[in-house]
Amino acid sequence: MADFAIGDIVVLTAGSMRMGVEAVDGDAVSCVWCHEGQIGRDTFNAVLLKKWEFREDDRGAGKGKPYRGDRDGGGARTDDKPRGKPGWDGKPREKKYFRKD
Repeated sequence: MADFAIGDIVVLTAGSMRMGVEAVDGDAVSCVWCHEGQIGRDTFNAVLLKKWEFREDDRGAGKGKPYRGDRDGGGARTDDKPRGKPGWDGKPREKKYFRKD
């Protein structure tokens, strides 16, 4: 069982959103979280919680985009596909309007 301290980020073992530890009283751990702008508070048994860990490269280590997610740069661009999302007829959409400033 993990020892929880105030300020730790935890989740339920069955899966939940991230919660912050607000207080620890023996096996009772008081948590606080925010969901859609509403603050929630509850007390859980320590057995039901596990610490949340941030893993920087847990998926596909070394296989990331070499250009760090830049949409315009890096990578080989394939010009065989038209840009933009296709419309209902399969042809690429083009803007027919422009914002007037």
